[in-house]
Amino acid sequence: MSTQPIIGITKPERGDNLAYTAMGLAVRLAGGVPIELSPGMAWRKLRLKGLLIGGGSDVFPVHYGQDAIEGARYDHDRDEMEMYWARKARDSHLPTLAICRGAQLMNVASGGSLHQRLSEVYDDVDYPSTPLGHLLYRKTITITDDSLLSRLVGKPATRVNSIHKQAIADLGEGLKVSACERNGVIQAIEDRAKPFYLGVQFHPEFLIYRKEFRAIFEGLVEAAKAY
Repeated sequence: MSTQPIIGITKPERGDNLAYTAMGLAVRLAGGVPIELSPGMAWRKLRLKGLLIGGGSDVFPVHYGQDAIEGARYDHDRDEMEMYWARKARDSHLPTLAICRGAQLMNVASGGSLHQRLSEVYDDVDYPSTPLGHLLYRKTITITDDSLLSRLVGKPATRVNSIHKQAIADLGEGLKVSACERNGVIQAIEDRAKPFYLGVQFHPEFLIYRKEFRAIFEGLVEAAKAY
């Protein structure tokens, strides 16, 4: 019998294949077996040892008591699937890593809210919006002491990519901030009452050439083995 745990990776029914492939590779390198979790399949029936909620379109604002904004892209079927799995994982202690949109959804699933337009709340949020900018731009985040993220990364600060337009506002129940930028934008959240329930605003799947980011996926897979 294989000791490699099955990790469900969420994605839309169509598209986002590059990010999904990168997450799958990161999970495989860490010793897990990635499987797709998308709205077009019988997603409630899967038996998982770990969960990875991926990035993508915006979470529909009605889920956190706000109105939709012009120009946003929503995926209601994906919202339904990921809300179900985020809450199931939280309640069953299923090891979970949530990335970018996934971290935002993790927060909303626990009753939190989001900033839909960062420029209306924070200074110095002129993040890149081009593919080259997404590839090359880096910003520094400060990591909270004694957090899961701190134990995984092994340093008090690091530099990450920036591929987001929105961010976490009010925290959901049970969640704590585990990393921020200098301007105050939340870059990681976690529930310390769970063995592994971590959301990061950045994209570690595109940074796995660095040991500290491979360690995030290794931590997920190790927690999944013990689940």
